[in-house]
Amino acid sequence: MIEDQTKNYAGDAAAIAGPVMLVNIFTPKQGRTDEFIAAQTAEYRRLEIDGWIGNRLGRAVDGSKLVNVAIFENLQKYNVWRESDAFAAHVDRISPFVERSAPGMYEILYSAGQIP
Repeated sequence: MIEDQTKNYAGDAAAIAGPVMLVNIFTPKQGRTDEFIAAQTAEYRRLEIDGWIGNRLGRAVDGSKLVNVAIFENLQKYNVWRESDAFAAHVDRISPFVERSAPGMYEILYSAGQIP
């Protein structure tokens, strides 16, 4: 089940002018983790989105969950992507492999270091 619970259009969200970070915790269906990883990373290679800065995909050390972190220049540019046909097609591609998705959108308050 993939649901958008990020409340990107809430009153406070409109005041965010700078970069935003989408953090999504995925629980893959039993035996479908590798397929999810392949579908998700293929999407990263396809991304041609105005305002997209980058993504990271990680796996819990116990292998039970995956986390996707995506950075966008601002919330407005993310919302354009979120409402696009390309995003809907991506959700259709990964849905067969996902038991549960828990997205959250965050305002970036501070950055330090280089993330590989």
